[in-house]
Amino acid sequence: MNWQKNFHRLMTGHDEARVPLDLPVTPPVVDRIAQHYGTRDAVSAFDLGFRGVGIDWLVGGGDRRAWLDAYACLGVTMPVNVELNCFGIAHLPPPAASVGEAYHFREMLHPLASITDVEQLVALPWPDIERAAGDPGLGQRVAAVHREGRVAVLGLECTAFESTWYLRGMDNVFVDLIEDTGISQWLLDWFTRRSIAAAIAGVHAGVDVVGLGDDIGTQRGMMMAPEFWRQHLKPRLAQVIAAVREHERGQRVYVRYHSDGDVRAVIDDLIEVGVDILNPLQPECMPHDEVIPRYRDHLAFWGLIGTQTTMPFGTPDDVRSAVDRCRRHVRDGARIVIAPTHVLEPDVPWSNITALVDHVIGLPTKATP
Repeated sequence: MNWQKNFHRLMTGHDEARVPLDLPVTPPVVDRIAQHYGTRDAVSAFDLGFRGVGIDWLVGGGDRRAWLDAYACLGVTMPVNVELNCFGIAHLPPPAASVGEAYHFREMLHPLASITDVEQLVALPWPDIERAAGDPGLGQRVAAVHREGRVAVLGLECTAFESTWYLRGMDNVFVDLIEDTGISQWLLDWFTRRSIAAAIAGVHAGVDVVGLGDDIGTQRGMMMAPEFWRQHLKPRLAQVIAAVREHERGQRVYVRYHSDGDVRAVIDDLIEVGVDILNPLQPECMPHDEVIPRYRDHLAFWGLIGTQTTMPFGTPDDVRSAVDRCRRHVRDGARIVIAPTHVLEPDVPWSNITALVDHVIGLPTKATP
């Protein structure tokens, strides 16, 4: 049974399904994978069950030059080495000496922090959503994943809230929503429309999972009052999921929702709007023995091995013990994709990575040089 069929059996509660592994990694970890396996593709190196796919938004315009010119018209001067995506989101690579191995780290800029009027937003060079969502290559990429026997996951994390505050600044977003300025509301609506168009395109292309999400949790609970989330973000998330349900045909498309931190206050709401999979379940703040028994009849769980604790600071035996705890929940009826709770950073020992892979799917691994 290939990984795609296995995943669908897992999600429908078949006992015969194998527990799959996902392994999100950062570029420095990819460097180590290439050293050991001669490929920069972690999916093929470890025979993982999942491969991400995405829309080429540049098909719809919104190129770097257009955004630089638009920001200049707003009086926003960008550093010469700024990294801009087609949505105008801006990052700045820090001096290499300041980050060590973590060369992928970036400083985030908020180029729309000084916006005072919605009309200024309307004039920006946003990509053509519908044209980009019609990217003919998406179906080909999904088909290629399925030919490998893997699960195709459409990545639409930063569904609305995160993309908005990346541009506007989080403090400004909260002020906008409280004072009803209309500015962040416009941005939230634009990114919601983008996510709806992309989700529909993904469903039509045959993806197995639509990965939505916006970080709304902290280590100590929600970063906003649950009522605030229900007013401003829940309805927009519900629109995207409703579009998935409206357009899926035949085989079920599963909706995965990502938020770091403790989001127990809104798990029932996530189930209500149609989330199938919660990602992650951070053991540091989302106790597995509490959350999994309560929600296992309504949700699957993806990402349970701590990237704040076990993966960087534990031993290989600690990693194997964490996997065994996941398997115990599986025996009790939980549907679980074993994975770190976030991307693996360069402080994770190679021996812990291979212990995770070995203990989940039993691949032969090479010894650390």
